[in-house]
Amino acid sequence: MNHSPQQKVATPFQECLVKLRSLTRMTQRQLANRSGTSHASVNRWELGKGTPKRDNAELLGRALEAEGVPNASKLLIAALRRTIEGNGLPEWAQDLESIERSARHVTTVTPAMVPGYLQCPSLAREIFRAGMPGASDEDLGHLVDLRTERLGTLPELNVTAIFPAAAIACLSEPLRRAQASYLIKWAESGRAAIHLVPEGSGLLVPASPLMLFRLSTGDIAVVSDHADGNVVHDESHHDRLTGEATWALAASLPVALSLDVLRKLA
Repeated sequence: MNHSPQQKVATPFQECLVKLRSLTRMTQRQLANRSGTSHASVNRWELGKGTPKRDNAELLGRALEAEGVPNASKLLIAALRRTIEGNGLPEWAQDLESIERSARHVTTVTPAMVPGYLQCPSLAREIFRAGMPGASDEDLGHLVDLRTERLGTLPELNVTAIFPAAAIACLSEPLRRAQASYLIKWAESGRAAIHLVPEGSGLLVPASPLMLFRLSTGDIAVVSDHADGNVVHDESHHDRLTGEATWALAASLPVALSLDVLRKLA
């Protein structure tokens, strides 16, 4: 009985390099010449028999970009990281706090409530009180401070927030006015762009709060918020999750109309 040899699984870098080169219709030799690497090395990398050093991956990326493939360098570097480390992000960007510190922009989509970055103190306290009924006033105060001061401790982070207008309209009048006024303040600061999903509409996706960070390095990090903590998603999920955020943005009001709604609620 004949047994076919087990097929070797392609590495992320191997798949990415082959795909990007095919988009340009360059041969391996042409790519090697234009990137200043050797034909033998390009052949070896595409066969998955090794990975290049970062500087060689950048040379390949620049050569591919010159042939019309946008962001080839970033894609190859991310694929190289996944091959070596198992994730498309640098090792230092594997947790939410590190991601926040390096991020310059975050798009946050919450299907049912005001995003944590933009919750006013009185709303944050009510949310923590409901979720932690046994917590002392001192503990609640500490949690509220951590949440509501977070954006202030990240001066280089700008926010695009997408969430339902009903998340504010359903609140008691004092809470509603406080939260609407708080959002208007952040919007007028220039650091927050607010898109409200109009009342009567809902967000089918995402199912849980989603944050898409653009880092200072040019990398993208996608984090979702669950009851048991945050999940930093592998790059293989980025297209789907980015698509969910795009769908939510399309279902929401423009910034100017959202501010009109907030002023009425305040």
